[in-house]
Amino acid sequence: MQSVLILVAPALFAATIYMTLGRLMRTAHSEKHSIIPARWLTKIFVIGDILSFFIQGGGGGIMASGGPSKIKTGQDIILGGLFFQVTIFGLFILSAVVIHVRMRKYPNPKSCDPDLKWEKMLIVLYTVSGLIMVRNIVRIVEYLGGREGPLLRVEWPIYAFDGLLMAATMAVFFIGYPTMIRPNDGDTEMNAGAASGQTINTSAGFKG
Repeated sequence: MQSVLILVAPALFAATIYMTLGRLMRTAHSEKHSIIPARWLTKIFVIGDILSFFIQGGGGGIMASGGPSKIKTGQDIILGGLFFQVTIFGLFILSAVVIHVRMRKYPNPKSCDPDLKWEKMLIVLYTVSGLIMVRNIVRIVEYLGGREGPLLRVEWPIYAFDGLLMAATMAVFFIGYPTMIRPNDGDTEMNAGAASGQTINTSAGFKG
């Protein structure tokens, strides 16, 4: 159970990254620059992330049920989930890079706002995406090596290549997360705020 929870938890970080890019595009009025329709971008990647979460969790559950054959089957399922997650993450990074290039090539008045600092926001997303991508690749190598592989024979790799990388992801988000980005009128949070009569600040920027 401990191994399963450690394995699947970073999928929740990934979901946060996907939602942040979608809100950044809306804040910068740059939805047209996405290679995926903006209204589908977050949904597609989050759904893919959820599928990866359940695939890996299911594989871990099969492994925990015991028996050599079930352990092998569980490992194969987990590997499939990890490969799927890396593929989804790669497509997301490609989408972010395309948006970045197009926003620089075709700026608009909102993206030119010096208070928005959208490039700094994208650098934060690239950084945490890279950390999670490295972690996922290491976990793939770990499961490809099996229970007798070099990464599972000793304990320190799980701290160095999983725990430390995820702690770094949390630190980068804590320091650089664009807290002033707000969802658009179609999102749940905005509707809730409007219903309560509260004013939503739609300006964007970083903490500090």
